[in-house]
Amino acid sequence: MSYSVQLIKKEDYTPTFWSGGMATEIITYPLGSTYAEKNFLWRLGFARIDIPESTFTNLPNVSRHLMVTEGRVILTHENKYSKTLVPFEQDSFLGDWNTATKGTCSVFNLMTKRNYNGELTHISIKPENDFNFKYNLSNDKNLVAICFYPLNGIFETNIDDENFKICTGDLLCINYYDCINTNAVDAYTTSDFEHKFNLFNSYKETVEVIVSIIYK
Repeated sequence: MSYSVQLIKKEDYTPTFWSGGMATEIITYPLGSTYAEKNFLWRLGFARIDIPESTFTNLPNVSRHLMVTEGRVILTHENKYSKTLVPFEQDSFLGDWNTATKGTCSVFNLMTKRNYNGELTHISIKPENDFNFKYNLSNDKNLVAICFYPLNGIFETNIDDENFKICTGDLLCINYYDCINTNAVDAYTTSDFEHKFNLFNSYKETVEVIVSIIYK
């Protein structure tokens, strides 16, 4: 496996404000793209919804994946459905839907455009324990990146003989550059689609981590 690893410290994020509260732009790809200019292909962000009711910005040609990390919110997609989310529950929807919220909460966002897509998941690393994270990519997709974002505490990992210490609010972004030829999947073995990382929590509190998986 060929990985390029980037550890982004929370001090380097770009804070912004929207009508419902404060938001933080964690990473956009390509590097140098911004949410404001809408020239990203994928983006990770963290936001607070601090007012009782709000309406999301209309974002044509964007797919959104949203996970609540604190609080409770009701998402209502006009003429489609409503969904109540509590911590570590999520919803996926299109950015050009008319979406309103009720409730205050914190949310983690993954946005993708064009042929990029992704998913969010939540893991808990127990005190003084390892967590063996494994992701099996389907053979019709190419992995772009796997990102780990701890909501609290600290965890460590070793990738390609390099140690990383990820603190609360930091982002560990593991980029993958080996593309799978989806027209010749029979030439690959199961291990070519499997990505494994050992995460270690040496502290005495459970670490809650949001994992973002981006592929195309």
